[in-house]
Formats: sequence, C-alpha cells, structure tokens
Amino acid sequence: MAVNSPDSKLLKTWDDAFQHPIPAVRQLEKQLRSELANNQERLRTLVGASYRDLLGTAERIVEMDGTMQQVETHLGVISQKCNSRSLDRIAKSYVAFDGTFKAQGRFHRQPTYNSKRYTFASQLAVLQACPVVISRLLREGVSSLLAAKILVISRLLHKDLSQSSTTLSLVEKLRNQLASLRRHLLHHIDRQFSNPSASASILIEAMCAFSLATSSSPTDVMRHFTHVRLQAIATQLDRNEAKHSNTLKALKLYIQTLLDTQAVLPDRLAESLVRLKLHPLLKDPEVRAAVELNLDIHDKWISDDIRVFTPWVRHDDLHKSQASVLLREWSKRAFSTLIEGLRRCLSSVEDFRTLVKLRTDILEAWLNGSNRVAGFVSAESLERLRLVINERLLGLIRGRTHCLRLVGAQVTATLQAWKAGITDAREDLWSSSTASMDIGDGATEFKSTVLDRLHGRNDAVLGVLHGYQAWLKTILEISVVVKELRGQKWDGDVDDVEDEVDLESRVVQLSGDDPKLLEDELGKTLTTEFQDLHNAISGIAAKSEQGPQAVFLLRILREIRQQAPGPGDTDGFGLSIIPVLHDRVVETASSASLSLFECLASNTGWGRNAPTRALWEGTPPLPIQPSLGVFNLLHGLTTSMAERGSDIWSSTAIRKLKNHVGQRIYVVLSAVLAPVNPSGELINGHGSEETSEASGKEGLDRPPASTSKDWTTQLLFDVFFLETVLSTTTESGENSIGSLGELAQTLEEKAGITEPSRERLRKATQEYWKRTYLLFSFLAQ
Repeated sequence: MAVNSPDSKLLKTWDDAFQHPIPAVRQLEKQLRSELANNQERLRTLVGASYRDLLGTAERIVEMDGTMQQVETHLGVISQKCNSRSLDRIAKSYVAFDGTFKAQGRFHRQPTYNSKRYTFASQLAVLQACPVVISRLLREGVSSLLAAKILVISRLLHKDLSQSSTTLSLVEKLRNQLASLRRHLLHHIDRQFSNPSASASILIEAMCAFSLATSSSPTDVMRHFTHVRLQAIATQLDRNEAKHSNTLKALKLYIQTLLDTQAVLPDRLAESLVRLKLHPLLKDPEVRAAVELNLDIHDKWISDDIRVFTPWVRHDDLHKSQASVLLREWSKRAFSTLIEGLRRCLSSVEDFRTLVKLRTDILEAWLNGSNRVAGFVSAESLERLRLVINERLLGLIRGRTHCLRLVGAQVTATLQAWKAGITDAREDLWSSSTASMDIGDGATEFKSTVLDRLHGRNDAVLGVLHGYQAWLKTILEISVVVKELRGQKWDGDVDDVEDEVDLESRVVQLSGDDPKLLEDELGKTLTTEFQDLHNAISGIAAKSEQGPQAVFLLRILREIRQQAPGPGDTDGFGLSIIPVLHDRVVETASSASLSLFECLASNTGWGRNAPTRALWEGTPPLPIQPSLGVFNLLHGLTTSMAERGSDIWSSTAIRKLKNHVGQRIYVVLSAVLAPVNPSGELINGHGSEETSEASGKEGLDRPPASTSKDWTTQLLFDVFFLETVLSTTTESGENSIGSLGELAQTLEEKAGITEPSRERLRKATQEYWKRTYLLFSFLAQ
C-alpha cells in the first residue's frame, strides 16, 4: 500500500509534519532533501554564469581607478604650471625681450645668428644621445635595425657638425665612441646570424641592419650571412664535448642555413629594404620613440638635409638564380668543413656503442632536415656521411680485434717468468682453503674456485684468461651492437621523401649494407687476429722445452677455443699446436715411470722362479696378477698424470700416452730378452753396433739365454695385461698396441703356452683389469 506524503507547502510549522505517520514523514524528508539539492544546483548555475561578468566588471573598475589616478596626476602638474605667477613671469620676460631687440634695431638680423647656434646645439645634443640609445638597444637586444638607423643618423650629424667652423673635441670623441658601437652592432648582428633558432623575421631585421650599417647590397649581405654561418659550423666542430652534441648542432646549423637562405633571400630581404626607403629616418616612429633623443624638441632645429634623409640601399642586385648559385657553392664548402669536423669528432670516440649512438643521431638529424631542403641535398651527401662514419666504425673494429695480440704477449711474459725460476704450482682441489671459503650468496666464490681448480686455472692461466675475457667482452659487445643496427627503423624519419625508390634504397643502405659491412669486417679481422695468435703461440711452443710450459699452453689453447667470439672463429685455432704439446706432456709424464721400469727389467733375476709363482692358480698353474714392475709402472703413470691435472688428459692425449708407453715397453723388453753372443751382437738378427752401443750407454744387464719358463709365463701375463690397459678405443673400434702383440707372440713361443692356457691368461688379465681399473682411472678412459 503506497504512502502519500503531505505537501510541504501546506505545512505551517515543523510540528505539523510529525502529525502524519512515520512512513509519510520519511517520504516528506526525502522530498525536502531532493528540493534542497535542486535549489543548490540552480543557485550554483546562476552564480557560475555570472562569474565571468563579475570578473570583467572588477577588471574594468581597476582600470578606471588607474586611469583616474593618471588624470588627476596630469591635472595636478598642469595646475602647477598654469598658476598666475608663472604666467605673469613669462609675459614680463617676453615684453622685455621684445623691447630690447626693437630698441637696438637688430630684430631682423639676430634670429639668423641664433638659428645657427640652436641648430648646432640641437644636433650636438642628439649626437650625444645616439651612443646612449645604441648602447641601450644592444644591451637589451631589442632591435638591431633600430640601432642601425640611429647609427646612420649619428653619421649624418657627425658629418654636418665636423664641417662647422666651431668644431669641438667632443665631436671627435663621439666619432670614436660611435665607431666602437658600430663594431659592437656588427658583432651583435653576427650573433643573430649564427643563432640557428632565429626566426625568419629576426634574420631579415638583422640583414637590413647590416645593410644599413655597412651600405651593403643583398649579394654582400648573403655572402656575409653564409660566411658567419660557416664560421659558426667550424666553431661548433672545434668544440670537444663529452657527448658530442656539438657535431649534431653543426649538422643542424648547416641544414638550417640552407632553409633560412631559401626562405629569406632574395625576395623577402628585397621587400624589407624597399620599405626602408619609404620615409626619412627621422620620421620613423621607432626612432622618434627613443626618448633619449628628445626629437620633439630638437627636430625643428636639425638641418633639412638630415631631417629629410632617406637611406638608399640596393635591393635588386640579387636574383633567385644568383642566390641559388651562391648557396650551392657555399653548401659544398660547408659540407666539406662538416665532413672534416665530423671525422675529427669521430676519431676521439673510443666506445663502440657510443659511436653507433652518435651515428644514429647524425643520420636521423640529416634525414629529418635534408628532406625539407629542395635541390641542395643529394644522395651523394648521405653517402659521404656514411663513408666517414663507417670508416671510423671499421677502424674501431680493427683496433679492438687487434688487441688480441696482447694475449700472445702475456703468454710470452708468463713463460719468461718461468725461465727466470718463477713457478706457478697448481693448488689441490680439496685443500683446506677450499673448505674454509664462504658459501654465502649462493656459494658463488666457492663454485668458481672449485671449477678453476678442476680445470687447472692457476694464477698463470687466469692472468692470461682475464686479459682474453676482457678483449672478448668488447668483441661481443661490438657483435651485439652490429646486430642491433639491422633492427633500426628509418621509415619514420624519411616520411617526407617523395621518391619511394629512394626511401627504400636508404633503408637498405642504413639497415642492411652498413651492418653487413661491419659484420664482414669483424669476421675477417677475427680470423686474421686468431691466425696471428696461433702463429705466435706456435713459435712459443716450439721454443718451450719444459713439460709444465706445455701444460700451460694446452690450457690456454683450450680456454680460448671454448670461449670463441662466434661460431667458426676458432675452428682451426691451435689444432696443429696441440699434438706437439701432447707429445711433450706425454714424454714428460711417462719418463720417470718408464725409466724405473727399464731399470727393474734390466736387474731382474731371469734365471730364477717368478716372485708371484706362489699365487698362480689353475691346472697347470698360471699367473693371475701382474708383476710388481708393471703395477708400479701403471701406478706411476697415473700419479704423474694426476700431478699435471686431469683437465689436460683428453682422449687424444691419453691415446698418445698409451702409444708412447707401449712402444717404449716393447723396446725395453725386446732389448732385455734378446740373447747376446760372446762377441756382443744380438742373435735374433736385430742387433747392430749402434744397438750394442746404445745398450751399453743405458747400462742394461742382459739376461742369460736360458730365461726361466716361470719368468717367461709371468712376462707373457704382463704383456697381455699391458696390452689390455694400453689399448685405445676409437670410432672404428678398439685398437691395441701392435708392438706388444708381436712381443706376446714371441713370449708364447718361448714359454710353450698352449691355446687353452693362452685363453686362460687373456681371461685372467681382463678379470684383473675389471677389479683394478679404478686404481688407474686415467688409463681406463
């Protein structure tokens, strides 16, 4: 059931509202609040509509108050000057003046004399005020044209006064002062000419002022304007600013000069010069507004020649064709200056990214500005800019890549320190210093140290590696920046180009040809520098004879190959050096163990039973483990290899080691087992005088011809075991040392081993190797 609210207009007092039910009172409350809100909104609208009228009225009242105060001030001054005493004094003075001249009879002659005197005084007063006005105008920078007009008036006044019979020294002083002000005026005009942000109206005014001050024609004005702009460009290029903004300013000034010259010369300048000849200078409103001259007082006493003087300047000696020729000649000279300055500026930039940023700014400024210059900017100009910039970019790439030679110099210095007795020992991976390292912040330092020690990066290697990584960082930055050049978009910068083919060719040049040129140069120089470094390290490796030096060079070559600037840059780097270094490391690592084995083999009692005879097994009994000399040989090899570092023992190095050890074992055992006749020659036909002499020098004691069968069987087991250990695995399969196989056949014949026994020995050697290969971890690879 709907509730009808009472009409608020019918209520006399507020008590009447509460005579109704509560729902009706609430409905009345909502009605009253709604009406109140509507009334507030209407009131706000009325006030807002009349607010502007109220402000305007207030402003008019303030203006009227100011005007009334000025009127009252003027009326007060007039009332002071128009009092009766002042008027009486003026009247009496005039009567006395008139009576004196009438009594002397000189009424008609004296005015001529006073007129000359008043003319001289007025012109001198105006001439004295001219420097004041010119100084004020130059100081305030208001109008150079007005200063030039007053300078012309001062010239006329000085000329007239200097011809007078009563020449004063003051006139000469004023002449010197005006000459100085003329130089200041011309300097002020040159500053306006060199200002790239000066508008066309300011330039026209400055050109008219220069024409008045120097009596120059439009051709002279154009030559001077372009000369000043050329000097401003050269000045900007000579500045050495950190961010090289001066180069961009010079480039923009060059383009702006072309635009300003086309906009102003010759038509607008000629029109302005014509307007200067429309009325005399002293009738110019701006000249008469200079209060320091007091022309309202002195004008009638100035001579007629000066008062009616109108400047005469040529305005029609420069045509559009002549202006185009002059501007084209200036454009060639200015662009050559710009190119030379740009070359000097770029030569001082050493950071590649900064240089590329400068390239982008220069080309953007050029493309944005050159599109607005009709007929004076060609594709050849852009090509010259690209040539200069690319020349510096290529030079910087060559300089950065050429720094790789410092790595070779550092390697040489390290090896020279080695020769001087300075060694660089490799610290153990699990030394106490490693356990005490801080593992905070993700254990970065701990992990780095472990990796360095694992890969043999001692102080000597890290010293060279840090230099290489610093060089590599610069090369990678150059590579990244060159790739970014391909992604640059130039479409938005050349929207005003009318020829779409020209637009497309520019984009191809800037985003395609230039990056490709830089990438090709970077790849070519990297190849050359890595080849030079390869040759340098190859020469160093040929001169170094110590094993530790070979290990050091191997690690350097490995680190450089693993950290190549790009794919394919180090494909052939060091490949011909590594085998030589491997041979040297293998020879050094195995020499001690092989010498000991040779000594043991020569001093063995070959006529007695083998020491391990009690451990033989099977029927018939056969050896199941190698002799002590073989075990010591393998253990010594593993220990020597570990001392030099596990990081250098690649599959190629281990293969070389196994081949070298196998060949040496064959030579040692063949020489030990060969029977000797009383004359000292070997019976098996391998002997010679040279072999006998070599055997004598090595001090080997030949075993008797009747070597015991036990020793022969044990030696056969040793040979089988060595053949198993020293065999290498390649892509084509497992290859054993061929010479050991020949030695095994000889021992089989001497020991009289049957085929089953031979198979048992083979199987026993393999079983023993499976049980013990972890002891010889390097050889098990």
